[in-house]
Amino acid sequence: MKLRGLLTLAMTVQVVVTAAALLASYAVTGAAGGFGTPQIIALLASAVIAALIARLCTRAIETTQHDQAAAALANQAKAVAESAQITQAIIKTALDAFVQTDERGIVLEWSFQAEALTGWSRQEALGADVVELLIAAPLRDGFRQRMMRLLPELAHAPIGIRFEASLLHRNSDAILIEASSTALRLGGRQIINTFVKDVTQKRAAEEQLIQAQKMEAVGQLTGGIAHEFNNMLTVITGTIEILADAVKDNPPLATITKLISEAADRGAALTSSLLSFARKQALQPAEIDVNELLEELAKLLLATFDKKIEIVTKLDTNVWLAFADRGQLSSALLNLAINARDAMLGGGKLTLTTRNVVFGVREAVAVGAGYAGDYVEIEIADTGTGIARAILERIFDPFFSTKEVGKGTGLGLSMVFGFVKQSGGGIKVASTEGRGTTFTMYLPKAETSTLRPAGYDERKVVGGKETILCVEDDRDVRQYVTVQLESLGYKVIPAANATEALTIAAEGKAFDLLFTDIVMAGGINGRELAEQMVAARPSLRVLFTSGYAYDSQALGRATMSAPLLTKPYRKAELARMLRRSLDTAVDSAGDAIPTPYSVQADVDGFLRRQAAEDGGTTRSRK
Repeated sequence: MKLRGLLTLAMTVQVVVTAAALLASYAVTGAAGGFGTPQIIALLASAVIAALIARLCTRAIETTQHDQAAAALANQAKAVAESAQITQAIIKTALDAFVQTDERGIVLEWSFQAEALTGWSRQEALGADVVELLIAAPLRDGFRQRMMRLLPELAHAPIGIRFEASLLHRNSDAILIEASSTALRLGGRQIINTFVKDVTQKRAAEEQLIQAQKMEAVGQLTGGIAHEFNNMLTVITGTIEILADAVKDNPPLATITKLISEAADRGAALTSSLLSFARKQALQPAEIDVNELLEELAKLLLATFDKKIEIVTKLDTNVWLAFADRGQLSSALLNLAINARDAMLGGGKLTLTTRNVVFGVREAVAVGAGYAGDYVEIEIADTGTGIARAILERIFDPFFSTKEVGKGTGLGLSMVFGFVKQSGGGIKVASTEGRGTTFTMYLPKAETSTLRPAGYDERKVVGGKETILCVEDDRDVRQYVTVQLESLGYKVIPAANATEALTIAAEGKAFDLLFTDIVMAGGINGRELAEQMVAARPSLRVLFTSGYAYDSQALGRATMSAPLLTKPYRKAELARMLRRSLDTAVDSAGDAIPTPYSVQADVDGFLRRQAAEDGGTTRSRK
């Protein structure tokens, strides 16, 4: 019964008892007698009864209050227990690790995720100093000072504080973490609750993306510059030959032309390096036995390096064949070996290692490889001076060098980087100052052989009498090429762009070969021009040229076998490539191609169309 109901009942009973007592006293003495002794006795009896009722009410109230207090305490204890269960459930199921410490950094709670993150079990962590447990010794004092500065901020920050820190796993591996801490005051002391997330892989991926974007941007700029420079060098290297021939009987002038020619060759080598870094060079990938290549390199190094440098090979006898450009790979390996030698002036050990590796998506991304799958690993390790951590991320940048002025161009590692990336592989570097550097290349495993014709470069350089449609948007280059082609005996039809070339073809002019630049202004590039022309003239031969080989890697199906003459080129190279395109019975991939003036392709096309039409007519009659 509620307290209000109990009091109402008690008052009602008291009134009834008092009234009954007075009525009984008047009934005995009569109303005429007035208020006398019987009435007094009746009121006293009523008072005794009221006292008894009051005592009973008091006991009932006390009992009710006790029961209510007990129920409230029970409910509170249940709520606390449920809250603790919910808190423990949240901590146990959270993706992040949970660590609870007091203001001194002593561990009070350590979740299962914290065990997985740090390698320390809950039993080992409880009661330990979290700084001693997770921070490297040289950084502990600084970390404690940082914690002491954060404590007052935590007390006045209801939503807590988020920060990043570098922790040390039990096995001594570094872990980059993101932590969110809040403070709670209990029993006169401050409790720090912290949720910790491992962001090591996330930061590594972000750095990889930033580095890739930076290298891509620099590569685009570098490739564009090299393209324009190659156009100029094409004119210089070609015309200097004409000038050299004209002044060959004048020794002073002949010497000058030779100097100009050598300078032009150095410029061509420089642009080749830039294109290599920009991943826009023309590669000729094939199956490579990397063990054989490294054995040849080791013999070369033993014969040329200082005897104080020990050269060791650790080659996996079961290593797969790699798929890459042999010449570029040789150059890359030699470049890395020379860098290693320069880092071991006082002697040391150079180790060449090969092995097979299989990457999943995460591993491929970590080394910058093109895709998950099978790779051949080539490792070049030295025991030299190492590379400072501050500049480790810049070593692949073009023109960046740690060598003294005049002792390096800063393009060696840029070329290696560009070649490996363009080959679909990846490269990583690890270095410790004073202990050495290790470069590791990953090249795609070769699947099938690539056939190539042999001996074309060794043929005698000759001209011809065929007609060539020459498409070049650079006026100076077009004029130079026209002169060179005519000097070789060819008839030339020049065109300034693809639109002009298509107009010439539409007019019905006869020509045997299309010689076109790939990168051209005007909306239609050389690749698209060749596709359209070959579609109309299947027997047409095509020779591409470019100082910027990016688009040459994406040739269409009809022209994918057409050879590429990279700029800058000399007259002899031009002559050889023209005869290769006009005379050979196979293309650069080893597939048969129509000979000049052959109508076989047109006949085959007509027969296929006729068969298709006959088939359509037959189906319509059914």
